[in-house]
Amino acid sequence: MFDALPAAVEAPAPPRPARVWAAELSLRLERRGDRTVLAHAHHRGPLRVQKALYPETEGRADVLILHPPAGIAGGDHLSLHVELTPGAQARITTPGAAKWYRASGRAAFQDTHLKIADGAVLEWLPQEAIAFDGAQPCTRTDIDCTKDARGCGWDLWMLGRLAAGETFASGELRQRTRLRRDGRLLWSERIRLAADDPLRRSPLGWNDAGVIGSFWIIGLPNDESLLASCREIAEPGVQIGITRFEHGLWIARALGHSAEKVRTALTRIWSQVRPTLCGATGVPPRIWAT
Repeated sequence: MFDALPAAVEAPAPPRPARVWAAELSLRLERRGDRTVLAHAHHRGPLRVQKALYPETEGRADVLILHPPAGIAGGDHLSLHVELTPGAQARITTPGAAKWYRASGRAAFQDTHLKIADGAVLEWLPQEAIAFDGAQPCTRTDIDCTKDARGCGWDLWMLGRLAAGETFASGELRQRTRLRRDGRLLWSERIRLAADDPLRRSPLGWNDAGVIGSFWIIGLPNDESLLASCREIAEPGVQIGITRFEHGLWIARALGHSAEKVRTALTRIWSQVRPTLCGATGVPPRIWAT
């Protein structure tokens, strides 16, 4: 049996857990006359949104989502909810790359729910996400749209800080994406990719690429010429593939070693389909150039 510590000797204090962020952002955009307005914006924690801007037309709002901490650490949980009511049009992006830091054994989470009503058009175009070595990002995205809704959205992942020579030697990426139209599940995908997964190097998987981009598009007409022109798009050092499913759903993939090149490839596809999707030319948001 051990004696109790003398009164003059203090036991060491238990380690304090690192601060974690729990943040929520809820947006609703509505059509009022010829204008799309940000009718509701509620946030909790470090997620913010600027006011709606109109660089193209009053009918289409540009919305910039801000995350002031600039990075997502183990234990953080971000939740985003975006709703477009009938006739609203919005293009939503971020000012820079999302950084997912080393997790120290804890996963970090981001849940995104996008709702698109009849006659509405949503363009969900965040900049790339960078998973630092040791990160454990877990993202869950749900897209719910109606029969006459249109929209597109992408996510781009860079495993490791490639420009700094950092590889993704440890950690794990988990993703779950679901798209429903009028409650019917059209597309469901689940990814669980550990740093040492052979799929990263397999020609049937990532093929040694450090960056992957996935781009969904819903509401396009059955236009063979549009599909053919998109499949002709090329970007040096990037592998691109496009699959068309029923109900006007397209899924495009891009693999490469540069986030900039992968984003350029997907941007070219977006520019090609945008006139059909929302009647506008494919001019990228100004924030991408800053």
